[in-house]
Amino acid sequence: MDVEKKENRKIEIDLLRIVACFSVIMLHSSAQYWYELPVSSLRWSVSNGYDALFRFGVPIFVMISGMLFLGREGEVKIKKLYGNNILRLATCYVFWSCIYGLWDCRGWLGSLEVGWKTYVTEMILGRYHLWFVPMLIGIYMLLPVIKVFTDHCSKGQMEYFLLLFVIFQIGRGTLAILTIPKVAQVLVDLVNVEMACSYVGYFILGYYLVKYPPSLKAEKMLYLGGILSLPLAVLISNITSLRAGEPRAEAFDSYSIFTFLVTAAIFVLFTKRLSKRKWKERTARWIQAVSADTFGIYLVHVGLLELLQTKGIDSMTVDSVIGIPLLSVVTFLIGMVITAVLRRIPLLGRYLC
Repeated sequence: MDVEKKENRKIEIDLLRIVACFSVIMLHSSAQYWYELPVSSLRWSVSNGYDALFRFGVPIFVMISGMLFLGREGEVKIKKLYGNNILRLATCYVFWSCIYGLWDCRGWLGSLEVGWKTYVTEMILGRYHLWFVPMLIGIYMLLPVIKVFTDHCSKGQMEYFLLLFVIFQIGRGTLAILTIPKVAQVLVDLVNVEMACSYVGYFILGYYLVKYPPSLKAEKMLYLGGILSLPLAVLISNITSLRAGEPRAEAFDSYSIFTFLVTAAIFVLFTKRLSKRKWKERTARWIQAVSADTFGIYLVHVGLLELLQTKGIDSMTVDSVIGIPLLSVVTFLIGMVITAVLRRIPLLGRYLC
C-alpha cells in the first residue's frame, strides 16, 4: 500500500483506501460463523450477503497501488524500491507473522511438552489475511518491468493485456461458479496465462482507468453492471450453497465477474466523480490521517476480531444485521488507535504498520 506525498495527495484516493480497508473488515466480520451456520438459516444468509457485498477491498488496494506507482514519471529505481517499499512490507510481514504466531502459542508458553520448532512453525504460518503482503511484494518486484511496459505501450496494447486478464483470469474465476464436465474443467485449468492471471491485472487496471477515463456512456454502463452484480453475487452464492449443502463463495471471489465489475465501478466513481469535490481543510486532514493508518488497521484487524470474540463480542452478539457492521466499526476504530500509536514509535514505526 503506497502513501502519496502530502503535496500530491488526492483526497478521493485517501477516502477510497479507507472504504477498501473497512470492506475487508466487513467481510472478515461476516465470515466469523460463515462455515459453522447452516446454509439454510437466516443468519447464514445475512452473513453471506455482507460477505458478498464487501469483496472489493483487496482488488481496490491493488488498483490504488497500480495507479500511484505506474502514474509516476521516470523509471523505477530498483535500489530505492527494495530499500523503501519492499523492505517495509517484508518487515511488517515478518513482525506480524511472529505476533500472530505467539498469540496462537500463548496457551503453550512454559510447557515442556512443546518444543521450539512448534513455536517457529506457528510464527511462520502467521495468519490468513497476511497473504496480501507477499502478494504485493511480488508485484513490486515486477514493477520495474511493468512500468516500462505501461510507459511505452499504446492504449491498444494495454487494453490487449487487460483483455487477457478478463478472459483468462476473470473468465476462469467466473466459470468456477458453474458445475462443468470434468474434461472441460481440465481444459480450463490448462489455459493459464501467468502474467495476466494474477493481481497484476488489477494493478494495471487501476492505472488504465485513471490514464484513460471511461466515456460517460461507458461509465454509466459500468455503474449499472456494478449495481446489478451485487444482488446477483448474493443470489447465486445462496443458490449454489443450498444446492451443495455447504458454503460456496465462487460467485464473489476476487476474480469473479461480479466482484470485478463492482470493484471497477467503485474505483471509477471515486477517481472520476469524487475527485471533483472540494473538501474542507479540516475534513481533508482527518481523511488523510485515517488513510495513513489503513495498512496498520489491515494488519491488526484479524487479531482484534479474535480477541473481541474471546471476550464474547462477535458478529452474533446482537442480531447479525446490526452486529456485523457494528463489530466492523468497533474493530476499525480500535485498529486505528493502535496503528496511530505504533506509527509514532521513533525509527521503527513505519516498519511495523
